[in-house]
Amino acid sequence: MVYRYPDSMKTIVIVHSAKRHDSEGTNLYTPQLVQELEGHDWLQKLRRDAADGVNAFSYPSHEDEEWRYSPIDRLELDQFIPVLSKPEAPDTSFDRQSDELYTISTIDGFLLEYDQADSFRISSISNIEEPIDIEAPEDILSSINLAFSPDPLLIQVPKGSRVEKPLVIDHRWAKDGAACFPLVRIEVEENAQIEIVEIFHHSEVTSLVIPETKIYVGNGSNVNYQQVQNLGTNVWQLGSLGVSVGQQGNFDGAIAAIGGEYARLKTNCLLSGRGASAKISAIYHGDGNQILDFRTQQEHVDRDTQSELLFKGILDEASTSIYTGLIRVHNEASGTNAFQTNRTLKLCESAWAESVPNLEIENNDVKCSHASTVSPVDEDQRFYLESRGVPTREAEKLIVRGFLQEIVSSLPVEEINGWIADLFNKKLDSRTIYEQ
Repeated sequence: MVYRYPDSMKTIVIVHSAKRHDSEGTNLYTPQLVQELEGHDWLQKLRRDAADGVNAFSYPSHEDEEWRYSPIDRLELDQFIPVLSKPEAPDTSFDRQSDELYTISTIDGFLLEYDQADSFRISSISNIEEPIDIEAPEDILSSINLAFSPDPLLIQVPKGSRVEKPLVIDHRWAKDGAACFPLVRIEVEENAQIEIVEIFHHSEVTSLVIPETKIYVGNGSNVNYQQVQNLGTNVWQLGSLGVSVGQQGNFDGAIAAIGGEYARLKTNCLLSGRGASAKISAIYHGDGNQILDFRTQQEHVDRDTQSELLFKGILDEASTSIYTGLIRVHNEASGTNAFQTNRTLKLCESAWAESVPNLEIENNDVKCSHASTVSPVDEDQRFYLESRGVPTREAEKLIVRGFLQEIVSSLPVEEINGWIADLFNKKLDSRTIYEQ
């Protein structure tokens, strides 16, 4: 397949694998269906091309390294119907003060309402008449997302702007049995600053959510980003977060995940300019039969770049966490400092964690390290608290909260950190199993 973008002479050629899904699992995702979505001719063409190319990509399989340990073979796309018309808006589940935050609200991928300010611009790409550059899909999920995102969002922060309040993107779901495709593109020009929170909310519906967020941090800019995943227990999420950081730019990102039946987030952070830096952290709490799946890549392209990754989570009952991470240092990226750590605390013997950190280094002038631990609650710590009169239930809560505090105390968007802490505390307080 060849993608040609109307406002560029650039042509991107993609060579696809010959591997196919054995069943006709993507019959609903056809170019003809795209016609029901709104958008100008250039966007409709991109959508049709993306939909036409869906079955040309390899279908995900747990036999692939990228999907190892996952239950992806259980997914049948045709069980979920793309949402092509805007549903009625439910009551918001995020209690916020409008004078403290800028907000954007979406439902099933459709834009509902948003605040506007001089320091940034918000647009639905469906309403943009002139073509803009949109990258070619990288895989089947990216292809479906581009084809069926009804209101892809474009957020632009002009050169030198400072957005004085956090911008919250509030994603909600309403339709049962639906497939939803939020697409958010954030462009921060040089020497600008913004804080962004993206929230995927709890819902009792059964649905498939395939969100994609791309963030471009310009030279000398600072972006704080926080993603909160609080979906219902019957929701599958197959998410993607792509970040590119320019010269002397800085990205501070955090992920908080507690929901979903199977919730996956693939994070790629590209340090493309000299002196670029990035910090990525995550906290997660799984229980029941939940599977929380994280795949990360820290890619150092230019000189004197820095990245730091710390993921910490707790697992209860029969839940599972998956972490695979890669630090990749290119040949020209001398002076790189890169660190990667994943630590998981198991509250039950039946919980399971996979943790696979990796390094790929092509330059000798670097400082890189990775670490991984999976362990139960420390018996000595629990005994110490119990010996001083703290009940077992409260002792374990204190240990867990102390374990997560390293990340909770440094989450990059302070205005909603109390709300995030409450989500985790409520889930921990609802725990009924305490092993002796």
